[in-house]
Amino acid sequence: MDRKTETRLHGYAWKIFLGVSVLIAFFGVGDALGGGATFVDGESVLFQRLTGTTWADLQATDPGAANLIDWQVRASGTNLLIMGILMVAVSFTGFRKGDRWAWYAMWVWPLWTILAILLLSSAATQPGPGTPIPILSGSVLLVISLVALAMSYRKFFPGQGQERAHPA
Repeated sequence: MDRKTETRLHGYAWKIFLGVSVLIAFFGVGDALGGGATFVDGESVLFQRLTGTTWADLQATDPGAANLIDWQVRASGTNLLIMGILMVAVSFTGFRKGDRWAWYAMWVWPLWTILAILLLSSAATQPGPGTPIPILSGSVLLVISLVALAMSYRKFFPGQGQERAHPA
């Protein structure tokens, strides 16, 4: 692979991570502001599969539990926002410049998505419609982040994986 192609691939990779980081921060803002209301539309399948009830029914029958879940969604949204902001900073600085530490830091995305998918997949669920959105979106994020890491590998590890000529 020539240097020009390598630079172009790395240029796409840091922009991919920047976009993913901004998207995660955006989702964090939505969860922090919306709280449990996210279970009315976007995450209703997840909520019903985990609880066997709807958000509205839980609010009516156990407002204390609904309040706790609402708070937890808001707190998790804040965590997503902070994680997204931090990874925007890593993408825009160290990763874009080619600092090796930033390539390792970007492994947060595939590791985080694998853990989230495993956690959701292992949760006790009720019979219900469809696959929860976080499993689908997490799988897409996993593939995107792994592709971006692979695209940028040679920028961070030049000469690695290339055959070296042996003197005769």
